[in-house]
Amino acid sequence: MTMRKTAAEVLAEHVILQVECIDRMYLNLYVPKLQYPAGSAHFFIRHRGQRFASSALMYPMSKKFVASIESFAQREAIELVTCVGSSG
Repeated sequence: MTMRKTAAEVLAEHVILQVECIDRMYLNLYVPKLQYPAGSAHFFIRHRGQRFASSALMYPMSKKFVASIESFAQREAIELVTCVGSSG
C-alpha cells in the first residue's frame, strides 16, 4: 500500500527555506543531494535528460533564472539591488 504525501511533505524532505530578514526578501535554497557529484549528475542526466553531466550545463540555467528575476523586477517596478562579494 502506498501512502500519499502532500507537496509540503515531499518538499520538507528535500528543500530548506530560510528567511533571514523581514524588510527584504531573498532566497537561500539548499538541496542537500545536489551538494554531491552523484546528486548533480543525477539531476542533469535523469531530471534534465542530458547524455552526461557537465558544469557547462549550469550556466544557461543560471543566466535564464537571473534574466527572469530582472524582467520581473522591471515589470513590477521593483528596485533590484545586486550584491557582489569582495575579493579581498
